[in-house]
Amino acid sequence: MTDTVRVFLSVDIEDEGHLSRIAYIQNKLDRNAAKMKLVELENVHFTWKFFGDTPVSKVESIRNELEQIRFSPFTIRIGGVGAFPSIRKPRVIWMGVTHNADAMRELKIMTDDRLGNLGYPLERREFTPHATIARVRTVRNRDAILRNLEAVSHESVGTMIVDAIRMTKSTLTPSGPIYEMLWEITATKE
Repeated sequence: MTDTVRVFLSVDIEDEGHLSRIAYIQNKLDRNAAKMKLVELENVHFTWKFFGDTPVSKVESIRNELEQIRFSPFTIRIGGVGAFPSIRKPRVIWMGVTHNADAMRELKIMTDDRLGNLGYPLERREFTPHATIARVRTVRNRDAILRNLEAVSHESVGTMIVDAIRMTKSTLTPSGPIYEMLWEITATKE
């Protein structure tokens, strides 16, 4: 049997000030209007690519392929609250990128091109940079949650520098996932 790990690529949010601001926004979400689980602050990140259960040997092949990418660090502004599939039918509540989302999309295209060399298909949906902050289990009052999401839609967290993409191992437990960084691809410093 092949050893596998549950993995994903991410851009992590580590600044304590940013995480405190995200906690503040999470606390403004109306948990009477919808039953939801807030994402633990240490687990908030921009998901780049979710692989799921992957052979360990393939994880190393991914690393070797992505080490070919060259990118310079760039600054983004984290802000705007949205929901997938929509704010009218929220299942995932997220923080977006209000400045330099195009730079994130360009980097995503570079990584997808390299992953294509390993047989990973391109995503059909356009990449929307987002960091999940809550998962909605049940909507109790659709009008109230819609009003709440519209009220927080312009919240801002701050700016951060994107200078690494990380491969993260996710171990599922009854109390939630435990994340462990396996390796990272860093920006080239000029």
